[in-house]
Amino acid sequence: MILLVSAVAEELGDLDGEPLGIGTITAGVAMARLLAERQPDGVVMLGTGGGYTGAPAIGEACKANRIGWADGVAMMGLGYTPRPPVPLPCDERLLAQINLPACDILSVGAVSTDPVMAGRLSDGWQVEHLESYGAALACAQAGVAFAAVLGITNQVGPDAHTQWLTHRTEARHAIQEAVRPLFGRNHGE
Repeated sequence: MILLVSAVAEELGDLDGEPLGIGTITAGVAMARLLAERQPDGVVMLGTGGGYTGAPAIGEACKANRIGWADGVAMMGLGYTPRPPVPLPCDERLLAQINLPACDILSVGAVSTDPVMAGRLSDGWQVEHLESYGAALACAQAGVAFAAVLGITNQVGPDAHTQWLTHRTEARHAIQEAVRPLFGRNHGE
């Protein structure tokens, strides 16, 4: 069984799945609990994210090739992470079933609105998303296949929240339609 998850129920729409909550830590803890309860063969996460340079256009969707994590404090030179977490690859078998362009996803602790920080975070990454690293790490530690599908709602930077409010519905529709062949109304029956 492949489990469908997202940060919030609105990202799932009418698809059968489980919301994990907002933020990397919350998503990781909830994902670990669901893995223990459901024991899925794989997990696909839906979400919305901000685009760095090279991301798909606002309103379009992508699948995650790999997922990394960064701390904004460290990226701004205000602190350091002694052993930064390594990027996690997504499962190739799951990715092959999703007909979208692949992007590299970076999870952060908060939506990045500072242009300088956004520039530093974007090095090697196309999309910013809060929850994916926590969910991917829980799956990696449990030996469960993981993939993510994200809809682009905004450009990372000062207008992120306003753009997210404006484009969240079309981005959610894009991710739901991208996985509908895998997770239609009869999923799990």
